[in-house]
Formats: sequence, C-alpha cells, structure tokens
Amino acid sequence: MDVEKIVKEIKKGNLVIIPTDTVYGISADMNNEKAIEKVFEAKKRDKNKPLILLVSNLEMLKKYVKKISPLEEKIIKKYMPGRLTMLFLKNEEVSDLVTAGSFFVGIRIPDDLNLIKIINKVGNPIISTSANISGENTVTNVKNIDKKLLKYVSYVEDAGIIESFPSTVIKVEDDEITILRKGDIALKIVKDGNFKIRGEL
Repeated sequence: MDVEKIVKEIKKGNLVIIPTDTVYGISADMNNEKAIEKVFEAKKRDKNKPLILLVSNLEMLKKYVKKISPLEEKIIKKYMPGRLTMLFLKNEEVSDLVTAGSFFVGIRIPDDLNLIKIINKVGNPIISTSANISGENTVTNVKNIDKKLLKYVSYVEDAGIIESFPSTVIKVEDDEITILRKGDIALKIVKDGNFKIRGEL
C-alpha cells in the first residue's frame, strides 16, 4: 500500500479508496468538512446516515468521546483491533456532519498495520465508509467500483480481490451490550459468556 501517497491525498482534503480489513472503503480527513460533504455526494448517501471513524489506538479514541466505561474499555482491549465498531457519546471534536446530528459516533480500530500507519501520519481519525453507491453491493474488487463514484476520488489503492467480512456494530448501555449489526465479532462476544447481551442475536 502506498501509505505516503494516501496520507498526502487525505491531508489535501481529497477522497481515497483503500482496502480495509472488511471491504474497500472511501476515506477522508474527519476534520475537513468539505471532504466529508464530498463523501456523501460521491455515494449519493442520505445525510441522515452517519459515517464511522477509524482510529489507531485506544488513546486516540479517548480524545473524541465523552467517556469510556470500564466495560467498554474491556471490550476494546479484548476485541480491537478488529472488525468491531462501537458507538460512543461523541465530544465536540467530532462534527455533527460525521454523526448525522446524533450524539453518538461509531469508532473502530482496524486490524491492518497500513491503515494504522495512515491514521497516525494523518494525525487524527479518518472517515471510513464502503466504496459503493448507497444501496448497492459493497466492493471487494476495485474493478467493480462505480465510475460515477470514481469521479470524486483522487486515488485508488488496488490490492486485488479482498475477502469481505461484515463488521459487528455494538452499543454498551447500563453494563449491557446491544448488538446493532451482526458479524463474526458479535458471535465471539456472545460465546464469551461473560457479557450481558440485550435482546437476541
């Protein structure tokens, strides 16, 4: 992966498409609202649908949320980096544009060393969303990226065909875990047996 090129483009306020530990994703600087607007425009995405942030470690995550409970920290240390997105109460560092006006922000630590390097070199979290027009299939091969979307992107990192794994999305409330989107991490959390799960998987 051309880490330096990707970092340069993100810092310039451009959109890039890069392989992640789930699918190909569009990434941008979370602090550049014009870039975030461009993400919504490129995907034809409803602005009522929030985007998620990728961070490099727990310390960076803590800079963008109001609090982390002991249970949340336990889950992070056990299941991140990985295909797990958690919802946290955001602080003022996170634009309402990212969260679609919600008080909560989805954050993930990716299990990919190149992505970690990119985030650290950018110096703050990056936006991540699947590299497809909203409502269409996620992309595991850059050859399948919609040409209408590519018009908004300054750089595409072609890593060939990557395996598609959905990320689990959870929210922790009152020492209970609500699983908002299933995935392999959700199954691990349930099988663990040490966590209270709200509702059914």
